Amino acid sequence: MSEEKDICPNCSEETCAEGHLCNPKEQEDAKCTWCGSLVINQRHVCGEKAKEMSYICNSCGRLAVKAEHLCKPEKIE
Repeated sequence: MSEEKDICPNCSEETCAEGHLCNPKEQEDAKCTWCGSLVINQRHVCGEKAKEMSYICNSCGRLAVKAEHLCKPEKIE
């Protein structure tokens, strides 16, 4: 049996299980690993998480901690 791949419906790129930030997947009872708050919006960015933003998307302009959360990530120097 083949493993199903996660594909972003906006850019058609392969994504991680959480999806890209341009189209994140809803997760029940998800908690922020930085501040511990319940994540209502999958684009949640608390102050601690914002400090760790290391990538910008050349497609949608969003910032992320991990490259796999973006369509076309570029490392912020």
